[in-house]
Amino acid sequence: MSKRHDCDIIQILIGCMIGFHMGIGKKTYILLTLSIAWAILIFVFCTMPSNNLPSLKIPYIDKVAHFGFFFVQSVLLSLLFNFQTRKSYFQIILLSTLLAFAYGGLIEILQNEVFNRTGDLYDLIADILGGFTGAMTYPTILRLFNLIFRRYK
Repeated sequence: MSKRHDCDIIQILIGCMIGFHMGIGKKTYILLTLSIAWAILIFVFCTMPSNNLPSLKIPYIDKVAHFGFFFVQSVLLSLLFNFQTRKSYFQIILLSTLLAFAYGGLIEILQNEVFNRTGDLYDLIADILGGFTGAMTYPTILRLFNLIFRRYK
């Protein structure tokens, strides 16, 4: 068992935030950076005042946006967990979906309590469905990811 696979996800996140590379591979470092940047992007868009958001007259576009945000986040996290842990596909899918639920729930609570926006149960459902769908498609995306990285080594 290599040291890289024994690393705890929390240690990886903390290490990256304070600037240590911790011996993690290029794929993992890229995925971690993208995942953190994407989480920040989700937070910014979900907490900015609604009058600053573009007004589109498409029904349920906000639900589609929530689904898409958490789909991408879940794919990034699933790939990260795949490269850094020895978890099974099922465990990775479950963990990514639970994280989508937790992060989406936190954002909805913060919208109600802090940011003068209305938290919405349907937004949370869209977050969870996006997270679950992203996690379910991650094995296919993993195969594509491996093909791309093999080609450019």
